[in-house]
Amino acid sequence: MSRLFKIATAVAVAPALIFAGNAAATVQSSVEGGDIYRVKNVTKNVDFTDPASADACNVLQYKVRIHNPGPTEVLNNVTVQAAFQTAALTKNVSIVTVRASNASPSNTSDTATVNLSSVQGLSYVSGSTELLDANGNVIKALPDGVTQGGVSIGNVGVSINEKRFVQFKEKVNCPTPPVTPPATPPVTPPATPVTPVVQGKTTELPNTGPGDVLGIFAGASVLGAAGHYGMAVRRSRRDS
Repeated sequence: MSRLFKIATAVAVAPALIFAGNAAATVQSSVEGGDIYRVKNVTKNVDFTDPASADACNVLQYKVRIHNPGPTEVLNNVTVQAAFQTAALTKNVSIVTVRASNASPSNTSDTATVNLSSVQGLSYVSGSTELLDANGNVIKALPDGVTQGGVSIGNVGVSINEKRFVQFKEKVNCPTPPVTPPATPPVTPPATPVTPVVQGKTTELPNTGPGDVLGIFAGASVLGAAGHYGMAVRRSRRDS
């Protein structure tokens, strides 16, 4: 092979190698998708699943997995955001979105469903958001905001050991108990006046109390004694 041919071949191959190197350098890491979002009924002490079931007043724990499958780059500025339905329904479907500033694509999403036994809404439990390591151990508490603008967890490296989890709690609303009106006390009807019969006539007596009744009987006793004394005096005069 002539020297001139070798030089021409080298010149033709060099741009291809340079282009391949540039293409490899532009390959970015991504956020793993799939079934990354699940929910656990803490009140019923069941494992994470999707869908889950719950009753009024139950506490639920949501968990999202963040994994960087590579190939090479660390994911930077990773954020996690969850969005919930605001209406009270018998089924609550929430969606979680994981983003990274240098990921390709830039984000991934998944949903979790909770079937409710009654029409209820869900409310975020303040102070419940945490960042976990690959083994489920708590790394640190995260600020509230996962259901608002999202929370930042920093960078995520390319390794199974660098996998991270974000978990937080929601509570199923409790129904408002009905208001029971106060009991109305019973109304006592007024006493019926007594109407005795005296010498073929009816005489209505006033409705008296215990003291007045005793006075009436005392007066009757005095009148009886006076009558008995008068009869004794007349009998004594007749006998004399």
